[in-house]
Amino acid sequence: MAGSKGNGKGKAALAERDALGMRLKSALDLLADRRRPADRDAICCRELTYNQWALLRLICEEGGGGGLPMGIIAQRLGVTPGGATRCAEPLVERGLLERRMRPGDRRVCCLMPTPRGIALRHEITAECAERERALLSRLPAEDREPIVWAIERLAQEADTLFAPAGPCCLPESPAPVEEAE
Repeated sequence: MAGSKGNGKGKAALAERDALGMRLKSALDLLADRRRPADRDAICCRELTYNQWALLRLICEEGGGGGLPMGIIAQRLGVTPGGATRCAEPLVERGLLERRMRPGDRRVCCLMPTPRGIALRHEITAECAERERALLSRLPAEDREPIVWAIERLAQEADTLFAPAGPCCLPESPAPVEEAE
């Protein structure tokens, strides 16, 4: 009997954990669904699709100045490499991204943000952040910091769990200089 009692507690704990996960999923979905139209307005009025915005943000935020390879970009966006290339092409044509070959392995194409791309990302992000400030202002002042901290913490854990790609297109280091004898 003692074994079955412990099993019942385990099932209850599992059900509680599952319910908490479902509540978080529902809350994040609802938040994203409510925010997305406002973000889309900021993005579309600059003649970007939502996927192009996701691509530009990814490269600016995770490229570390060295760019990201197309395969990693496709993986992070959940698209095929061909889909990532098609999504990037208009951004390259507009001068927001630049294509470069990986030093030492010219088979690997990387995308890097240009100064124009970085500036556009900043402009859109600032506009969207203004809406986030308005949302936070509706909450009691003492709740704002803990809520932002909790969301930042969730983002950090998601980043760790889903391991972002590292930069691939950093300039080659100069050849070592041989000293004269």
